Amino acid sequence: MNRFDASTIWNSHSDNVDDGTQCDSFTGDASPSEEQVNLSDGECSSSWSAALRAQTFFVPLHYEANYRYPLIVWLHNDGFNENQVCHVMPHVSSRNYLATGIRAPMALDSSGHRFAWSDSGAALQSAEQCVLEAIDRAASQYSVHAERIILAGYHRGGTMATRIAMRHPELFAAAISLGGSFELPPASELDRQRLQERRLPMLWQRSLGADHYCEADLIAEIGAASSIGAQLEIRQYRNDDEMNTVVLSDLDRWVMNHVVCGASVAKMNRWDTSPTSFSDN
Repeated sequence: MNRFDASTIWNSHSDNVDDGTQCDSFTGDASPSEEQVNLSDGECSSSWSAALRAQTFFVPLHYEANYRYPLIVWLHNDGFNENQVCHVMPHVSSRNYLATGIRAPMALDSSGHRFAWSDSGAALQSAEQCVLEAIDRAASQYSVHAERIILAGYHRGGTMATRIAMRHPELFAAAISLGGSFELPPASELDRQRLQERRLPMLWQRSLGADHYCEADLIAEIGAASSIGAQLEIRQYRNDDEMNTVVLSDLDRWVMNHVVCGASVAKMNRWDTSPTSFSDN
C-alpha cells in the first residue's frame, strides 16, 4: 500500500484483515443523508447522534486480555468511513495497539459508504461525543491502557483529532495528524491555562509535495501550537501524500518512543536532534 485511493469504497461490514488481525464493527441506527443532518451551531438532532454511533474495532494479532493495550482512535479523511482503520493499522503495527475507527457525521453518497467532517460547532460537539463514547465502548470490551489513548487522523480527520484532543488534553496521551491543518478552537472553548499545564504531545506528519502543503501556513500553525505549550514534533516527507507505509511505520515508532516508553517530545535545547531511518526526512 502506497496510499489510499479516494474512490475506494470500504466494506461497511465486519471483516478480517489478511494478517490475522480482526476488525469488528458496531453500528447504531442507519445514517441520515447530508440533507437530514442539521449543521447549525447549537443543535444536535437525534438523527445526527444516531449517525455518529458507527464504530469499527481493530484487534491486534494474538490479542492478550491480560495486557493493557494502547488505544488509537482513528478519524478517517473526507470520502471514507470508519473501516479505514482496518486498512491503516496493519501498516502501523499488527500487534502493538488496539484501534477503533469513528465515522464522520456527514454522508457524501446515498449508499452510505462515504462520509465527511464539518466545521460547525454542532459537528465538533457531536464528533467529540462520538469519540468519548467510542473510548468507553472500547474500554468495556477490550483491555485498554487508560493513560495511552492516542487520537489520530488523516487530512480533515487529523484536523478534527487535534481539535478534540485540545478540548480534553488530560484524556489523550498524544494527538497525531497526517496532513491535517492545525486549528485552535474559539477562545470561548479553549482552556489555555489547562493546555499550557498539560503540554499535550503532538505529531504532525506533512508531505512537502502535497497540493495542500503551504510553508507559510505551517509556520503560522506552529505559532498557534506554541501558544498553548504543546510538545510538538513535525516530520516532513518528500512525497505528495501522507498515506504511505513510511509515514505509518514512522507513526508507530513515535508512539512507542513517546507514549509507551515515555520519552519527552520536547528537546533539552534547540540544537538537540533525533535520529531517523529515512534519509529524505
